[in-house]
Amino acid sequence: MIDREKLVADPRIQRLLNNPNWKPAADAAMKFLLEGKHCPITSWRKSSTWAQVEMVWSELNGSAK
Repeated sequence: MIDREKLVADPRIQRLLNNPNWKPAADAAMKFLLEGKHCPITSWRKSSTWAQVEMVWSELNGSAK
């Protein structure tokens, strides 16, 4: 299992976090995936930002095995 530090180190996540429009959804997606925290805005779960965070998380988890 990966942690936040490894996820944030990925350049694709960095790109999302450095954009003020994408950062809130990216943060929420990371909290959901890493800590199981509820997403405060339902539409974020359907966003491309959320999908990108999930993709990176899945890739990193696959390589962490």
